[in-house]
Amino acid sequence: MRFSKRLRYVRYFLEYLAVLAFYYFIRILPHSMLFPTADFIGGLFFLFPSVRKLLCANIKVAFPEKDNCEVRRIASKSASNLILTLLEFFWFIDRPEMLERYVDFPKKERDITEKNKKGGHGLIWATPHLGNWELAGLKFKHDANVPFAVVVRPLNNFFLNRIIHSGRVSEGSRVIPDKGAVKGMMKALKDGCFIATLVDQNARVRDGGVFVDFFGLPVPTSRAPALFGRKLNTPVAIGGCIRKGKKYEMFSEELPKNPSEYGSDEEIIQDIMKMTENIIRQYPDQYLWFYKRWLYIPENATDEQKKRYPFYSVNAPPRFFSKLSPKA
Repeated sequence: MRFSKRLRYVRYFLEYLAVLAFYYFIRILPHSMLFPTADFIGGLFFLFPSVRKLLCANIKVAFPEKDNCEVRRIASKSASNLILTLLEFFWFIDRPEMLERYVDFPKKERDITEKNKKGGHGLIWATPHLGNWELAGLKFKHDANVPFAVVVRPLNNFFLNRIIHSGRVSEGSRVIPDKGAVKGMMKALKDGCFIATLVDQNARVRDGGVFVDFFGLPVPTSRAPALFGRKLNTPVAIGGCIRKGKKYEMFSEELPKNPSEYGSDEEIIQDIMKMTENIIRQYPDQYLWFYKRWLYIPENATDEQKKRYPFYSVNAPPRFFSKLSPKA
């Protein structure tokens, strides 16, 4: 093992030990203490200039009409929300009685689940990084009583990934790594699983991504929900878990048409992103703005659009579209 790999291995292990100690500390706290803890850590997180700059830049893209004071308020709350999402995920693992107490699964969402369960074709649940997306998976599997699978991007730190993985499978869910997810998703759907996949991450065109509009600018998004929805005639919905005060509420909304009625994958993904945008507009401070969502500028972007992209954006390189293109 090379020295650099050994050093990385040691660093990963030390990070794991630190997070493990933090994990057990969070587990002994009462639920009410998670909120001030998240506000304190999120406030410290927000003090970093690079963090604050990224959060505010993304919010400005989505809400150009908001003044700087409101942008900073949303950014600060978003930072705390990100920390709270992690704390809640740790806290709710293997506590089904707390899922019953704190997370509501409204009748409309139950009816959508029951309808597709009876249909025997499963459901593709397109989930944004909104509210607590991790808690949504735990609650759905606990209440719906259907086979459930989640498509995830594993952490680089394989030690930390053990903690996250154990939480995701704690209610009996199946975890599908994003690399090679096609086979895993196909098998899960054929097994009658409901599948949750995060839809607001950058996906290269060469890996199945497609540029669609998101808050007025093109972003590359995985076409997986559309691909499987059309190929297997599986219904698609957006869904997740929103905070309502100290408690939480599941939400789910089916696409306006059956996947087979769309003319292309792009049309389906565009509808998904439009519905996602609408729910984010209702709860902007619960969205994960700490991500370079507008990183890639497509070749056909207009001059006006290029001016609106944030500071970190770059022109999508040739290898974004094809593996055969030479490296830049």
